Amino acid sequence: MHTVGKVFMAIGLVILIVGGVLLAVGSNNIDEGVESLEEDEWALEGVTAGTVEIIDDDGDGEIGFTIFIKGTYEDSNDDGVWDFCEGFDQSEGQTDFTTTHSEDTTNSFVYACSTDWDWENERQEGSKILVKIGDSAYEYTNGTATVTCASACWVQYDDKVLDDVLADIGQAAGGILQGLGGGMLLCCGGVLLVFGLILGLTVGESGQKITVIQNGGMPMGGQMMQGGQMVQGGQMVQQTTMQQPVYQQVAQTPVQPQTTMQQPAEQTVWEQKSPENPF
Repeated sequence: MHTVGKVFMAIGLVILIVGGVLLAVGSNNIDEGVESLEEDEWALEGVTAGTVEIIDDDGDGEIGFTIFIKGTYEDSNDDGVWDFCEGFDQSEGQTDFTTTHSEDTTNSFVYACSTDWDWENERQEGSKILVKIGDSAYEYTNGTATVTCASACWVQYDDKVLDDVLADIGQAAGGILQGLGGGMLLCCGGVLLVFGLILGLTVGESGQKITVIQNGGMPMGGQMMQGGQMVQGGQMVQQTTMQQPVYQQVAQTPVQPQTTMQQPAEQTVWEQKSPENPF
């Protein structure tokens, strides 16, 4: 596989891992945010008396408490009062339900029993159906609030619940953005991974490209010459170098003509003639 393809595949794999982690974290944040929104957070649960620390961050006073008891929203006698309220003292100065501050002993509890003005506010707590009996602690500042109830009650600290709801919504929204980012990274990583695989398998299949580099790395003829060796297809190939014959010029010295003396042919004894008589 070609090196370029491996590089693209490695980059794509890293992006896939990062995208997967981001998607998992985002999904977890969404689940936690939604679950927290669905859960009821109580300052007091199923008690007839208890205390709650008031934390007034802005110094403007708190929204206060919402108090629930077991019951159902019914008005069987059509008197305009919810049936679950009829068993308690609703007169001014009543002591069935009270909420006081450490610096103010005045009871701040207000019933929410009118079928005309108080809408249904029902909660599910396990197998119990809870209904709103009233509100209290309005504009309480830093200090300790004391709650008493004639029946087992559940106290919701509205300011804290509101802050938690906003935090849960922010967590869920952040999880959605993380999930979207993770999904996009998964797509990008997948594309790079496939592209690198294709690139790594296809580069060089159409034929080896040969390049010749002579004296300084100049390509010629599809081969690469390095130090008297040929590089072809990424491998060194031994090469026999053919050199042109070297002609040397001889100094031009005048040549003297030479006389050739012919020697007489040798004769055998039998072939020699007797000297002639001059007389």
